[in-house]
Amino acid sequence: MSDYIEPRLRRDFGGIITAFFNFMKGNIKGLINVFIGYNGIFFILFLISVYFLVTGIVEYMVMESGVILGNNYGNTDSASIIIGLSIMFLIFLIALASIFNYAISSSYLSLYETEKRNNLPKKLVWSKAKRVFWGVLLLALCAVVLYFIYFIAQIVLAFIPVLGTIVSLIIGLGFNAWISLSIFSYVHNEEHNVFDAFGEAWQLLFSGFWRTIGVNFVLGFLVQICLFALQIGPAIIVGIITFHAIDNGEAFADSTLSHILIILIVTLFCIMIMFMQLISQVINAFLYFNLHEFKHNIYLRSRIENIGAQV
Repeated sequence: MSDYIEPRLRRDFGGIITAFFNFMKGNIKGLINVFIGYNGIFFILFLISVYFLVTGIVEYMVMESGVILGNNYGNTDSASIIIGLSIMFLIFLIALASIFNYAISSSYLSLYETEKRNNLPKKLVWSKAKRVFWGVLLLALCAVVLYFIYFIAQIVLAFIPVLGTIVSLIIGLGFNAWISLSIFSYVHNEEHNVFDAFGEAWQLLFSGFWRTIGVNFVLGFLVQICLFALQIGPAIIVGIITFHAIDNGEAFADSTLSHILIILIVTLFCIMIMFMQLISQVINAFLYFNLHEFKHNIYLRSRIENIGAQV
């Protein structure tokens, strides 16, 4: 079993990355247990919404092929409505599940620092997560308003070649880090309200801006590569099924096995997105402790005081 990794140490860029991987090595089992244990309802809802989405697509293909062949199977309006509603519900579910997993992972890291042990019991994590969830939800709703401003800035930067792309990437990483740090600040400090969390996260972000950008870029890139590698097999299967669906729509509409595979694989993609959100918040939770210690030196002072007390 891996040793406890003190998150409050003053680490440089490489030290943060090393500490993150050491933490994951010792806590991946605990994180997966929490993720699976309390995301079951989302797994089921994803499966249902993807089922209706695939059903709507199949119905639409059958209607379209009937029109092309001169048969009257009815119009495609009902199928289009099912597809549209399924997509909207799926987007809503992904957003809600992401917020939920931000609360879960933030609670895990907060308790990890106070309990000082690996693979925390999922009931202990859930006890904290359910207390802070509504506050995290409110913070996320505030972030939606900020995302509109961010989106406008990204549109303006899109018209500036090369330099605009670089600035857009930096702003994107900084903005996402700010929101993540705000969520963790709210979860970890029970005396903070939503606006306190935004304020503290803003100060911490700019106290170590380039370190924050670098860590999010490198670790975010590595995490996405790992998830991409896991998705290669399912993506190939989806590609083959899609190719045959385009080549022979009627055969796809009649193939129950193809429908089941598509439903399961798309649901798996949604679950992977949720898990990626959980891991990304773990990264920024480690960053929070690092930036906080560089700014306030609380852990360093406590160690000096303990040494003085022992002399």
